[in-house]
Amino acid sequence: MVAALSACGSAAEPGSDTSGVRAPTGPTRPDALPTRSGLIDAQVVQWRDWRSVDDRTLEVTVTAGPADCYGAEPEVTESETAVRIRIRVGLLPEAAGKECLAIAKESVVPVQLTSALGNRKVEPLS
Repeated sequence: MVAALSACGSAAEPGSDTSGVRAPTGPTRPDALPTRSGLIDAQVVQWRDWRSVDDRTLEVTVTAGPADCYGAEPEVTESETAVRIRIRVGLLPEAAGKECLAIAKESVVPVQLTSALGNRKVEPLS
């Protein structure tokens, strides 16, 4: 589904001019994957982290392909004590036949809750 590629590069030669190249400053926010059903070849992916955006919205961090080709389908079950989340990632139907980069990126998936999170635990849905 999503393959990781690594790039090899060489260090700058001593005395070479690298003034036109700047490293990113500060943390960058991962792209948000579009959420929808009907994804092609959707697979369950492990999510690593989450953060609360507001009382009823979470952002779950996953590794996936670029957001212009891949989307996510979150599945959520809620109880009084826990919110359980499963994320499927797959190719967007409109990206079928399109040339998509085979890179793995950190992305976020917005997840809507039916009730405020409150003090409930957030954990994977198995």
